[in-house]
Amino acid sequence: MPQGLVQGLNSRLGSVSPRRRTYLLIAVWALFFGALIAFDALYLRDFLNANVGSPVDISFYRERTQGVLDGLWLYRDIPCESPPLIVYLMLPAQMAGGSDLAYQIWFSFFILMTSLTIYWALRRYDDAKAFWVALIFLFVPVSTIETVIGLEDEAIVVWIMVLSILLAVIGRLRWSAVALTIGIWTKLLNAILFPFLWRDAKSPRERWVLLGIVLGLSFLICLPFLIVCPVEFLSFPKYYFLSSGSGDTPTSNLNIWDFLSMGGLELPSWFFLIMILGVMLLAFYLGLKRKRTILEGMLIVLTAFVLIYPRTTASYYTFPIALLLIWGVENRWLVVRCFLIYLPLLFSLLFTNNNSLGEPFIDWEWGWAVGAILQLIAMVLLLDSARLALRERNFVDRRAVAKEART
Repeated sequence: MPQGLVQGLNSRLGSVSPRRRTYLLIAVWALFFGALIAFDALYLRDFLNANVGSPVDISFYRERTQGVLDGLWLYRDIPCESPPLIVYLMLPAQMAGGSDLAYQIWFSFFILMTSLTIYWALRRYDDAKAFWVALIFLFVPVSTIETVIGLEDEAIVVWIMVLSILLAVIGRLRWSAVALTIGIWTKLLNAILFPFLWRDAKSPRERWVLLGIVLGLSFLICLPFLIVCPVEFLSFPKYYFLSSGSGDTPTSNLNIWDFLSMGGLELPSWFFLIMILGVMLLAFYLGLKRKRTILEGMLIVLTAFVLIYPRTTASYYTFPIALLLIWGVENRWLVVRCFLIYLPLLFSLLFTNNNSLGEPFIDWEWGWAVGAILQLIAMVLLLDSARLALRERNFVDRRAVAKEART
């Protein structure tokens, strides 16, 4: 966006109250997602269902949520490889009829919640820049398209992750621990924030309070399942250790490892587990250095996870991108990269057999190599974007450091 246009818009926004800016975000969300959902329902969905098939995961969402509504138990009566809360957080969509439209609206609502959370949390540092971060997030393709067209549930997880990170950024560590725990039992990935809470706690007592919140709330969430179906419940984390009873391979989603597997490079689960452990330990070492802020450290760790986890999907890129935009509001090329990342991810879909048809849309002999290269381009874009962001402090961290210096 031209600098003059941005300055002109900022001058106009200067007279707009925070409440009206919130209303503006809601209005933009309603118009944009309303148009996108309408386009999908009127023109795109029938074509995709006829030529590509329905999104794979939506059938699982319906089966699990309807089973819960019918009085069945997750894990005992309903096969489930996810933590329990993600299913319960999808119940409103199923209660509204369980149609594609119901799930699209419900998942899109969490994109709005993430946008509003970004604005409300960061406006204390710079109201205008916080507003722009929140507004840009509404249009990030890897989030919007995967949510509306792909019917992916990551929008829920992203909101909880962003909420827990930003609560920690503004110093609400105990509330961050609460959000983090809810996030863990929505998707285990949220646990990676806890080392940063532990590091930033101001006293040993506060650290044990934070640990007590996580353990105590986790116990309350798990207790019903530990009573009713302890064996089945305790077996669901096998999926996250790249093994499951459904016959999934360690590379069961659309990523570079999936394409290498198509090309004949079948690597065992133990290899991926060792690789993940090594890379994540290095990422935590780099991220937890005292000079690193929570935003910087979490950007490093989330980027490393998305790049190395063999079951990463396109929507996972939203996790680091949500943080990159905080730097991007002062560097338009970072924003451009955050938008462009989706293109190679989208085009690689043409070459995978990991879809509802069971065969690639473009079935070339070396199609797997093309898909792998496209995935590699997206990975390099993300990694280089994180490198560029970490070269200087974002507006949030600069204001926080300046405030500490004054006190």
